Amino acid sequence: MNPDQVLLIVIVSIAAWTVTRVLRGSLGDAIARRIGGGHSEPGARDHEVAELQSRVAELEERVDFTERVLLQERPDGQLRPGKAP
Repeated sequence: MNPDQVLLIVIVSIAAWTVTRVLRGSLGDAIARRIGGGHSEPGARDHEVAELQSRVAELEERVDFTERVLLQERPDGQLRPGKAP
C-alpha cells in the first residue's frame, strides 16, 4: 500500500466514526423524533387549534363591527358627546 491509500483509509475511518458518534447523540435523537413525528398523538392539538380558530373568528367580528361604527356617516362638524375625564 502506498501512503496515499493509507491516508485515505484513515480519513474515511475517522469520518465514519465521527458521523456515527454524532448520530447516536442528541442530534441523532432529534433527527429521529423529527422524522418519526415526535411523541405527539395524531389529533392531540385539535382542541387547541379549534379554540384558536374560534378566537380568531370572534376578533374578526369585532373588527367588522368597529369598521361599521367608524364608517357611519355623521353630519359635518358634529361629534358624539363624550364623557369628561
